[in-house]
Amino acid sequence: MTYRPDLDVPSGAKGWADPRPWSDVEEAVSTALVWMLLQQVPTSGVHGFTLAYVPFSPLGGDAADLSWEVIDGPADSTVTRSELAGHPAGAVEEFSRSLAEGTEGGVSLPVGLAADVFGTPSSWRGWSPLLADASRLCCHLPRDEAGLELTVRYDRRASPDPWSWTVSIPVPGVEFPASEWVADSPGEALRAALDEADVWLWGLPAGHLRIPPAT
Repeated sequence: MTYRPDLDVPSGAKGWADPRPWSDVEEAVSTALVWMLLQQVPTSGVHGFTLAYVPFSPLGGDAADLSWEVIDGPADSTVTRSELAGHPAGAVEEFSRSLAEGTEGGVSLPVGLAADVFGTPSSWRGWSPLLADASRLCCHLPRDEAGLELTVRYDRRASPDPWSWTVSIPVPGVEFPASEWVADSPGEALRAALDEADVWLWGLPAGHLRIPPAT
């Protein structure tokens, strides 16, 4: 959708005061993905994490901006860890530090995994402005439901691409499911969500839940 000044960041929305550039989140995510795979190479299954934005989060009160959160855990696990910050890069960097602390000694990469660890994550570039745009628009959903989630998953068994990215945006008044868009890269998933902003900004389901127009 085209830019609209009436959809600027509203008063009271958190997550915008930190002056560091949004592009920092791209490098932070790339680093976190490398640490994630290095730590979890010996295990099977699906691995990943979610970067969540809650613009009107009550966490921290007036003392701290904790509107960005990284939530980690295998898809089939109930054990998770989380890191909070006022900037998306800050939350991901805290998450990377926690992963680095949990990686002891040398790690030997299986054949074929090295390219995924040191190649693909660093090749995703230019998606942070899309994350900023989607986050700004999500601030205009009802305050108690506003926000979005960007989830990355890595599954060695998936073919042809082991990576998948999902953007999830709540449907006001509906606890589950959310509007979702799945793609092979963060830029593709965010662009798909923004392409339907005129739908979900009205509180209507979009993505895989989109209701076809009446004919």
